[in-house]
Amino acid sequence: ALAALAACYGEAGAILRRAKPDPHNKVQAVISPGGSPEVEPDIAQSSTKYLLASFPSLKQVAYCHLPDNVWRPLVLGEVKAPTAVAVDTQSAKLFVADPPSNVIWWYKLHIREGFLETVGGRHAAVEGVDARALTVNSVGDLYFAGRLAKATSNYSSIYRQDASKLVRGNSLHPTEVYNRSTSGSPNPMVWDPAGLAVDSLFLYWGNQGSGQKHGSVVKGSRMNIGLTSGERKMKKLSASVEEVRGIAVTGTHLFYLSPGGVYGVLTSAASPITDPSIGLVSRGPPIAGPGGKPEAWNPTSIAWDGDNSLYFTDAATQSLYTLPARNVQAHNLTKYADAPGVHGVAVIGFTRSGASSAHAAVRLAAATAAACLALAAASALP
Repeated sequence: ALAALAACYGEAGAILRRAKPDPHNKVQAVISPGGSPEVEPDIAQSSTKYLLASFPSLKQVAYCHLPDNVWRPLVLGEVKAPTAVAVDTQSAKLFVADPPSNVIWWYKLHIREGFLETVGGRHAAVEGVDARALTVNSVGDLYFAGRLAKATSNYSSIYRQDASKLVRGNSLHPTEVYNRSTSGSPNPMVWDPAGLAVDSLFLYWGNQGSGQKHGSVVKGSRMNIGLTSGERKMKKLSASVEEVRGIAVTGTHLFYLSPGGVYGVLTSAASPITDPSIGLVSRGPPIAGPGGKPEAWNPTSIAWDGDNSLYFTDAATQSLYTLPARNVQAHNLTKYADAPGVHGVAVIGFTRSGASSAHAAVRLAAATAAACLALAAASALP
């Protein structure tokens, strides 16, 4: 526990060290973590957020400048079918999984006169992988669920590509973090990982099959924060639904998509939820089929905006929807935008303040330090 605590505070320092001015982009990325200090008024007024979504059949990633819902394309180069997307908010990077190419690409993001654009071409973050879900932590490590292209097994595992390798341009040999054989027996908790999320201490994943047996949503210790093997633990947060498609963590809550609806659970839940009526935030959009009969929705991805809202995609209605992110009480859905062929979704925020990078890092480091204090308090308990 002491090793994890030291690593946690080390990550807070690393966040501050990463906050260097970008000579090519005076608009720095910023995130508003849950539980962080209030944003200074001048920063709040200058803050801008962009929602990004992938459209595999169009071979495209497009964005909306929130709260606008007009789609504008990003230049990606030659991609075959972009699916999962994730953002490194501190470094203003976009990661895009392209399964037919067996590559995860990354792009530098830049704002020009209010429009978002990619600059500097594309770069391979990881090669030789079939990735189905992506997430990035606060120091730039990329996590993905999927399988190696040359693997003989059809089972998906969870991998990490460290930020240091991304900086060096080393796109090979990602680290396998969890797999079926290392996640418990006789019921491994990495059974069919789909959605991924990460915070300062934990990695979270949803299982797209057999969730009630292996865990609908599971959290596991991050493997690169100085823990010994005895301190590394996994825990089910929910076993209430069979299938989870996507997840998003807000610091205090974890939200996840299933064919039954949008669910939420506390990241600190003492025992796994088994009742599918508990934590049900919304049953999903009503869909009228032939003869007026209701049809099932088809959720694919969910993202938190760092503030008060969740955005998620539905392939059945070809739309994006939004929900409040403050609690797990029942809420009505709000349709955000039409999005034919949509799959993945992510949100990134920027600020135009001259000292934005430092302010953003201080707020994010403060949230990380708060998590460290919570860890210390928990460690002090008998």
